[in-house]
Amino acid sequence: MMKILPGTGIGEIKYGMAEKDVISFLGKPDRVDESEYVEGTGDWHRELWYSPRNLTFTFNNDDDFRLGTITVMGAGYSLFEKQLFGLELEEVSRLIAKHTGEIAKLEDWSSEELPDHKCLIHDGLGIMFWFDYNCLSQMQCSYLFESDNETAIWPAKS
Repeated sequence: MMKILPGTGIGEIKYGMAEKDVISFLGKPDRVDESEYVEGTGDWHRELWYSPRNLTFTFNNDDDFRLGTITVMGAGYSLFEKQLFGLELEEVSRLIAKHTGEIAKLEDWSSEELPDHKCLIHDGLGIMFWFDYNCLSQMQCSYLFESDNETAIWPAKS
């Protein structure tokens, strides 16, 4: 089981790595997407998909295309020595509070397409925990920031 390392990365993959370095660790991705977050803004990103591994890696132009987000979409990964997929929102919330001493912020993102879609946000971990029908469905993990909340802390140099 690969460990999620808050603010650092996942296993040997570290935030701040270049795309070629991630590919050298994991091999060729099964899909690569490149798009703008909002059309016409110039806010481009590239996403490497490793679907069999339940992972995507996102590289943004704002970050000079260094690895900024790792999305975990299924089992095989641990946080605080525990496998979280399959756990309910309340249990994940308690686990986070136990290990960090902080309460994560809960937001309701429900829509017509996703009628029971919630996000537990923990800035200190740099992780957004997404829940569908009260069950963890995805974790978006990111680098952390200095105390000014603007300067990124890059564990790996590109």
